[in-house]
Amino acid sequence: MTRSVSVSFGSITRCYEVIETPIPHIVVPTVKEVVHGWFHGYRDHGRRECCSERILLNPYNGCSVSCIFCYSRGFKGYFKLWNEENIITVFKDFDVKLREELSKLYVASCAYLSPSTDPFQSPLEEIYNLSIKAANVMLDLGLPVEFITKKGDKVPISLLRRMSEHNYSHCFTQYTIIGVDKDVIQVFSPGSSSPEDQFKSICRSANYGLFTVVRVDPLLPGITDDFKTIEYIVSRGKHEGASHFIFSLCDLSSGWMDKTLKAVKEYFPEAYPLWLKVYGRDYLGSLNYRVRVFKTAREICDKHGVTMALCMEFKVLKNGGGLRYVGLNEEFMTSRNCEGIDIPIYYRRSLKDEFKPLEGCNGNCLYCAKGFQQPVCGEYKLMHADALKLKDYIRFKPPILKLQYN
Repeated sequence: MTRSVSVSFGSITRCYEVIETPIPHIVVPTVKEVVHGWFHGYRDHGRRECCSERILLNPYNGCSVSCIFCYSRGFKGYFKLWNEENIITVFKDFDVKLREELSKLYVASCAYLSPSTDPFQSPLEEIYNLSIKAANVMLDLGLPVEFITKKGDKVPISLLRRMSEHNYSHCFTQYTIIGVDKDVIQVFSPGSSSPEDQFKSICRSANYGLFTVVRVDPLLPGITDDFKTIEYIVSRGKHEGASHFIFSLCDLSSGWMDKTLKAVKEYFPEAYPLWLKVYGRDYLGSLNYRVRVFKTAREICDKHGVTMALCMEFKVLKNGGGLRYVGLNEEFMTSRNCEGIDIPIYYRRSLKDEFKPLEGCNGNCLYCAKGFQQPVCGEYKLMHADALKLKDYIRFKPPILKLQYN
């Protein structure tokens, strides 16, 4: 018997037939714009902590890795369908829509697969290949690609090889390892590859000459945020070829709080009182606790000669009648860029050309917005590290002063 589900978008409700095998999912047309940037800009009360621009690509809504702490569980629409009914949404012809939108652009940035779901989630990526297809669309145009994954053993060698052949060596890889205890992975991120497989994947990427990052993201209070665990991940990650590490502390919010706390109480009861203390008044976690943990991470990274940064970690300050967000990277980051590598904005003279890097640009739009460096792009929204939509990218034009000398 065929099952149908309804998904609400404000006052609009749409019905879809559920495909039950190999796991429950729906296939929907890619109607919404694919090309966009970060969700918040720096002028949004300082809520942007991501240094460089990215084109964020989400060919799936929902994820079979099934991390119980995933922040996308708090989103609406198709993400709500996944969080409540474990049904994943697949966007049909995502790569076709991406190519169509990129065909209109003179200015673009590195692709990011994927901010809200794992691009190599199994088995759907093996069936639909949307992440691979999207990556190839970017690479076809000369644009760089990065990915973040907990499924390193599912990353095709063919993609690593093609990324390694990028003309300007701006492609890079990021592998998430939230802990080294298999029980921790099974409880909090049951669809992840094993820690050992992730380390092997780090080595494989590094052997292809790709800049490789390890994300210890998020750390779990009283479970994975101890010195011994962090040092093992850093030392082993460096041994396998990683040179940059990114940390965060688990956040809690309504979409995933109950499920996460229930798991901690059931499987790690010795840590449960600490969670109640750390998150008693703040879903971001106690600032003092976070600072203490990040000092430990900084000490370890310095000891092993690798750079580090934090992901979306803030002090939240009162600012008149509102709030102001101050990134903790100002205190803890030891790299020039939060992802450890400079990736400039890309441009092209005509729509028939391949893209190439903008001369003199290191891609760190956040530093331009903060006044730490002089922008060279001449684009107002880039210089202010705003949240970008497709219409913004379409308006951007190559800087004439740079082009006339080439």
